[in-house]
Amino acid sequence: MKISVPGLVFVLASLSFACVSVPACTIFVLTDTNRALFCNNEDWSNPKTRIWFMPAGDGYYGGVYVGFDNGYAQGGFNTEGLAYDWVMGRPETWEPDPHLPYARRDASRRMLETCGTVKDAIAFYRSHNEPGFRRSKILVADRTGASVIIGAKDGKLQVEQENQCRGFGFGRRTLDAALATNSEPTVANGFKIVHDCRQTGEYATKYSNIYDLKSGDIFLYPLSERDGEVKFNLAAELKKGGHYYDMPQIKEQLAQAPRPLLLNMKRFPVDEFKPIPDKEPEVTAHLRSMILDAADGASHTNDYTAELWKEISPKQKEIQNSIKGTGGFVSMTLVDRSDENGRRSYRYRLEFTNAIVLQHFVLDGQNKLAASESEAAELKPGVILPEAPSAPVVGIGVALRVDGENIIIGGIVPNSPAAAQKDIHVGDRIIAVAQDTGPAVPVQNGKLAQAVTLIRGPAGTTVRLTIVSSGDDDSRARVVSFVRAELKTPPH
Repeated sequence: MKISVPGLVFVLASLSFACVSVPACTIFVLTDTNRALFCNNEDWSNPKTRIWFMPAGDGYYGGVYVGFDNGYAQGGFNTEGLAYDWVMGRPETWEPDPHLPYARRDASRRMLETCGTVKDAIAFYRSHNEPGFRRSKILVADRTGASVIIGAKDGKLQVEQENQCRGFGFGRRTLDAALATNSEPTVANGFKIVHDCRQTGEYATKYSNIYDLKSGDIFLYPLSERDGEVKFNLAAELKKGGHYYDMPQIKEQLAQAPRPLLLNMKRFPVDEFKPIPDKEPEVTAHLRSMILDAADGASHTNDYTAELWKEISPKQKEIQNSIKGTGGFVSMTLVDRSDENGRRSYRYRLEFTNAIVLQHFVLDGQNKLAASESEAAELKPGVILPEAPSAPVVGIGVALRVDGENIIIGGIVPNSPAAAQKDIHVGDRIIAVAQDTGPAVPVQNGKLAQAVTLIRGPAGTTVRLTIVSSGDDDSRARVVSFVRAELKTPPH
């Protein structure tokens, strides 16, 4: 979810990514005495997906990570056979011990790099402060098939251990129905389930992945609209050194030389550069004044090239809020200097009250800023950014469940569009969904995720459900129209 706006607007976008309210992904474990598979659907709006391989380091296990172009891993799998991924959901009260230390930059990556079993992972989260539990739960599984779901409930850490197939997330009901009929730990079965649990629409599934926790094999499905599979072996990939692939271009990139890890994929990006002598203090002073101007919302057009000013001018308020969110500017230290194509490149370590940022500036021959990018950012220990406001929940106010091949109304939310209708009841069966005057789309065969996606939509728009009362056959179907609205009590 890297923000491409030049300047410091990237800082808060990258640091607060783990706090943003997004529709849940689907993650689960398939296991028996011989095999353990960890399966995931990643649902989000950013199409710039990546997979990267990080070799072992001093005190760190090697592993593979999946995510987006901001460099923050959504999930991963290490050489010990331990894997994790997250599901984001509703806010939870979370009151961790204030004396617990914070892991640097990305706690779940630090967990994967230092833990080999579910037991180790539980100990890690009992001894480290994880702000993400305010809105998210993590599933961790190891090569034995053991798994744990860790999150927060009633202000306390909630730890749920199991040694059997299970999972949760967006496609929970579809997943539960699938596991009840076939929980065989095969890649084919895992793929069928992730396929049936895919989300569409604004937060469509962007990729799916399956890890074989015993063999080290990785099965990646990089484009949700196509079912092409890319298979890796973790040990074999790590022998190539640190490298990454852009998922949308992965087929082409597999035939090329390995692409070195980008700065934001490394363990501690802000440590990659050390201070160097500043032989142009007047440039540093000029850039410092530009940062302070941006923080005041008073950037000057003469400081920028025409092209860059055109891009950032409409976003000055966004940039100002981003800088303010870091707690105030403290200092800047030059860490890299070069010339390229007639332009001068400067890289600084910027210190703010709440964060450290690695910022790259490029000046043209007239001393105007031609490009700027926040390449890496890290919160200082103990700092927690305010959560982004939760997006309103919009819908018609029905909770759905699967019964065999049927999609059933399992509940109706009070004070919702559904509650205001007399022609819909708990136990009714939905056989089709249509958008306003559009054609009806069948939703039988137990495909809950498809039904949910079709029923969702913007407030004020119309959706039509073809419904059959409990016990009736399809010949007695009726069509009921609803205008979607913001729900005061979201369905569970």
